[in-house]
Amino acid sequence: MRVLFAIAHVDKGGGQAIQSRQLVERLSRRVDGEFLALSSTGNSADTLGADVHIVGRLRFPGGILDLKHAIAARRKEVDLVQALDSYYALPGARLARAHPLVLRSGAHPIEDLGSRYGALGRMAMRSVNPWLLSGTTVVINAEHLRAPYGPRNVVCIPNGVDTARFRAAPDREAARATLGLPSDRPVIAFTGKIIPRKNVEDLYWLAREIPSAHLLLAGNDREPYYGDRYHRTVREAFPDVLPRVHLTGEVAAERIPTVLAAADLFVFPSRLEGMPNSVLEAMAAALPVVASDSPAHRELLTDGIGRLYRTREELAETVRQLLAEPETARAVGARARRVVEQTHSLDAAADRYLSLYSALLGESDRVPGVASP
Repeated sequence: MRVLFAIAHVDKGGGQAIQSRQLVERLSRRVDGEFLALSSTGNSADTLGADVHIVGRLRFPGGILDLKHAIAARRKEVDLVQALDSYYALPGARLARAHPLVLRSGAHPIEDLGSRYGALGRMAMRSVNPWLLSGTTVVINAEHLRAPYGPRNVVCIPNGVDTARFRAAPDREAARATLGLPSDRPVIAFTGKIIPRKNVEDLYWLAREIPSAHLLLAGNDREPYYGDRYHRTVREAFPDVLPRVHLTGEVAAERIPTVLAAADLFVFPSRLEGMPNSVLEAMAAALPVVASDSPAHRELLTDGIGRLYRTREELAETVRQLLAEPETARAVGARARRVVEQTHSLDAAADRYLSLYSALLGESDRVPGVASP
């Protein structure tokens, strides 16, 4: 089976890029695959790794056309095209008339862009989605995303995590020493892009409410379009907690286990997610997770494997309880790791993608998990 994978970028960080690259690596052990991407920095494939074929720069709309030309040049040589983002790879593949075409989506088809560009973004996606999704098999990573895609072919394949990376992490003291963190204070971790929908102001408020706590924020706070103005505004509102806030900037995937090993717990206040890779990784690291009460987090953090909060007061109360009861916190984290190992492994995700590809190519009787139109 020959599969062409395409994505906007793999060199700008973010859960989608990390998750996609790990998935493609696992799938490429079992299919004849090629991985196309754009570069956000102008780096060559040598810099990004031999598994990635850079075909252009990450710019709009030129990057779409670069991917379109690269996909069109290979279309007759492959059995299937897998687009790994909605804004560059998917339109590039549609313009190249790729078929069968699979989209992997971890976001709401309208609100994802709407959260960034407001009414203009929502209008744009409502107008272009009928064309983008026509004849495309959509793979969502969480059940709550099924309804927004409406009556079309939708398959749910949850994200997978390479749990072995976290079993090999350093112990807490070694991780804190590496990151320059205090050994005798509670550390609350967050990983992800620091953009408005992540709601990191809840973390700064939490640090003010719990004066002994330190925040460890691992992620880029200078995202294109936003720049750093959002995070700068948050920091200006909480000047008293800044000495206890540790910013790592963008962290390579291989360093995430060390970041999480240094923490006592993980707080994820994001308001709009599919199946957040950050939460899955924290669960794999056996950290107790406290997250905002949203459809994405309700789907993941059930049956005692995490805690949800609706108000800041609930957030502070929950965190205080977990810090005061370390045995309870360890039990919550242990349950979370077991769930990830049992239901969110990379191999399980790869198996389901391969079953889907086989069905689309007529090698099996049905497409697993496709909603009826």
